[in-house]
Amino acid sequence: MKASERYLVEDVSCELNGRQMAVANLSVGGLFVASDDPPIQGQVVALEIRLQGREPFVVHGQVSWINAPDQPKAPGLPQGFGVKITRVAFPDKLAILDFLKRRRSGARVEPTSRLTRGR
Repeated sequence: MKASERYLVEDVSCELNGRQMAVANLSVGGLFVASDDPPIQGQVVALEIRLQGREPFVVHGQVSWINAPDQPKAPGLPQGFGVKITRVAFPDKLAILDFLKRRRSGARVEPTSRLTRGR
């Protein structure tokens, strides 16, 4: 499984600054968060991730792109923001990997590297 292989998820959420939001897709290297009030592009964030059946854990990352309603970069995704994970504890990374392996039969999203490159 490559870090860029993103999978649509319905039962994953995250919390940022006390605000709970849905995660639309997830990979070992990043995630996309549905939000009508995204942080600014480039901002470093600490997200508390909630995977079904596991205690929440924190990942650190950088907001790599914004999907704005007036100029969507990915029309198939809701309004929100993409995060490149820059720091995650090894057991938590394994939990993400295990979660995604169990979802592998689910919908895989086309790589979004073209959306995040240079942003």
